[in-house]
Amino acid sequence: MFKKEILPRINALWRDPVIILSTGLASLLSVCCSFVDDTGRSQHRCATTWSRFVFWVSRVRLTVKGLDKLDPEKGYVFVSNHISIFDIWAFLARIPCQFRFAAKISLFKIPFLGWHMRRIGYIPVDHRNPRRTLKSYARVADKIAKGVSFVIFPEGGRTTDGVISEFKRGAFMLPRHAKAPIVPVTIIGSHLRLKRGRLLIYPGPMEMIVHDPISWETYREWPLAELADRTREIVLSAYRLEL
Repeated sequence: MFKKEILPRINALWRDPVIILSTGLASLLSVCCSFVDDTGRSQHRCATTWSRFVFWVSRVRLTVKGLDKLDPEKGYVFVSNHISIFDIWAFLARIPCQFRFAAKISLFKIPFLGWHMRRIGYIPVDHRNPRRTLKSYARVADKIAKGVSFVIFPEGGRTTDGVISEFKRGAFMLPRHAKAPIVPVTIIGSHLRLKRGRLLIYPGPMEMIVHDPISWETYREWPLAELADRTREIVLSAYRLEL
């Protein structure tokens, strides 16, 4: 009990300030890069370095399987379950592709942050305005064709108990419009490292499993609901609550 509850609280006294400080420094460097690089590549490198540091200082051991299935020069749409903020750090730390995130539109309304996210190339998602979201999705097709991938979390938000929710079919309009291969990704154990709404980090293992890409030719005739369900089944096939 001591190691499980007391040590994380003690370590949070130094670990959380270090992560917050590193976040501020990485953000500042990323903003500076954005003035000379509007492609988002320099900012992505900043985020990658920062995320690897977060894993190191948190003592979270990330195991990744299936990276050999990816072509770093090709554009994909990664579709993953979402159970902790560590999911985002895992993508940034280990996926060897240039990619951007599809994020809630509310984040884009935050002063400075929203401006920076748009400069990087993140895509706003507004579940209350599907037509607006669809227009955003339509603009990414050219980027994907040029080798920039995108990451979506089709559950619509992080879960609180680690259980994978239904995948929203609207999220799959992005790969459909871009005619891009879909890469299902299963993330395991990140909710045990950092729970939603909490600041305590629990060191330990987590896993990321990259599944075989689903080509456009394979899913082009599937209804969106079927595409969402089949992708979720692939993610679930490798998922487990405990490590």
